[in-house]
Amino acid sequence: MRIHFTDRDIAHTGLKLETDLTWETVSSTQVLRHGNGDLSFGPWRRHVRELAVHDPDLRMALHTVMTAAPHWPDDLATAAFRQLRQALRVYRRRVIEPHLPIIEAGLCTDAAARIHEYLQCGPEGLLSTLGTATRWHPPVLSVDHPHDRDLHLGGRGLTLIPCYFALRHLVAPAGPVLVFPIRTESRLLAGGRAGGGQLTALLGATRASILRSVVGGSTTTRLARLVGVAPATVSHHTGVLREAGLIATEREDNFARHLITPLGLRVLAAGR
Repeated sequence: MRIHFTDRDIAHTGLKLETDLTWETVSSTQVLRHGNGDLSFGPWRRHVRELAVHDPDLRMALHTVMTAAPHWPDDLATAAFRQLRQALRVYRRRVIEPHLPIIEAGLCTDAAARIHEYLQCGPEGLLSTLGTATRWHPPVLSVDHPHDRDLHLGGRGLTLIPCYFALRHLVAPAGPVLVFPIRTESRLLAGGRAGGGQLTALLGATRASILRSVVGGSTTTRLARLVGVAPATVSHHTGVLREAGLIATEREDNFARHLITPLGLRVLAAGR
């Protein structure tokens, strides 16, 4: 597939930093279906199989989702689609949401270098970092895709969505959206909760985890949930990171939102 950009499209192209649960859920079903995918998914596959042994609701949901995956119902009002939607809710609640801290850690780790590239080179720099399945030859982004076609953005720009569970690049022309797999090493770092040995040795495990988690912006409460420590402990560590110039904090009403700084991005990218 060839995606054609105008100057307006390039200006309107950006990276989505929030976890997209819809794409993660849909892509994860492909990971289960295609056992020959990235080996970093092996522990998750085994975990899902073990859960299904003791959870009849999950077994039924998996059967429904995996049966429907190759041909999602075209008519969203059909009984088949309502059954699929209920199965996806069970599936997401059982096997995706408990995995969210690792998913978000992987996405944040992967995004750090891309954001740094965006700050240095703008959207065109970002378009050159999407993996070997894409080739950026201005003004056209070529994507390895089952369908050989041309997509003209027409000034709408392109939303780039990193996906933890994606096995390949996915294009949704109506968005228009390009979903791309994060790097394998980003998944492995997140799965091990190590965040890179050098970064952990420099900052300590908790501060390194906090620094990764503020790539897309995060509140103190959300950081406490992601990192697994008390909000007061998060406040202490964010204070240290702020004094070091690695993060900045915006205060609004009764909550604080923490953001990574360009220096923090450089430290995080080097620590990978």
